[in-house]
Amino acid sequence: MAAAGGLLWRNGERGLAEVVAVWRPKVGNWSLPKGKLDPGEHALTAACREVEEETGIPVIPQLWLCRSSYVLPNPQGDVLKHVDYWSMRTEKPDAVFTADDEIGERRWMTLAEARLELTRPRDQEVLKAFSALPPVTATVLLVAPAEVERDWDGPEVTRPLSARGRDQAVRLAALASLYQPDRAFSATGRASVQTVEPIAQAVRCRLGGDAVFDTGAHGRSPGRSAARVRELAGGGGAAIVCAEPEVVCDTVAILADEDGVETPDVSTRPGEAWVLSLSGQRLVGVERL
Repeated sequence: MAAAGGLLWRNGERGLAEVVAVWRPKVGNWSLPKGKLDPGEHALTAACREVEEETGIPVIPQLWLCRSSYVLPNPQGDVLKHVDYWSMRTEKPDAVFTADDEIGERRWMTLAEARLELTRPRDQEVLKAFSALPPVTATVLLVAPAEVERDWDGPEVTRPLSARGRDQAVRLAALASLYQPDRAFSATGRASVQTVEPIAQAVRCRLGGDAVFDTGAHGRSPGRSAARVRELAGGGGAAIVCAEPEVVCDTVAILADEDGVETPDVSTRPGEAWVLSLSGQRLVGVERL
């Protein structure tokens, strides 16, 4: 059985990080918000949906934290359940909350308070994973172009996406828009532009070109794309970039190597994306989206 949830945090009035917890009357305890995946639903989509449904607070995902697994007793046989958790931020921490039979109360707690109130081991595991990291201040989504048209007689830079590639771009936009990027950039190739266009349209942000993410420019100066990602992260919030495939792989590898983040396999398929989580300009987490 699959479920997903989140650790939603903010900077509290006392200068301490606070996380949101919910009270479940039926079981009589405080816990982190979470819920089951709908059929065919991506875990990240479910996590954002469930956290907002249980807390009333619209969320923006940041960094995958951990997967918690445990056994649910059942008369027909025990059920193994796993829950994926992401750290999340919000721009509306005081959004209206309405109690119901499932969730009786919502409360912001300091981490110290949460460690005392959230008694289930899985919640403690999530708190520990979150506490081990510096605050995430920026997210850069680094995307490879979706599948391209094979039969094309024109210049390579004008090669468009295939029908399947256009479908990939639309599906990617549904996930990438959850991060609410406010800046979008693309390598100059037509396929790169077409891959990121649906995302820019979904979040209503301007799409700009950036030749630093082209294969040619990367070959002349391999470190420039990684430096550009750090520059984008310095602006905070979230940005999305579509780069040529080899540029995506090298950029992830360079950033991870420079900042000591374990990333054993940086191979990237067409239309695949990486979520790069940064604290300031330092990479602190890498997730394959």
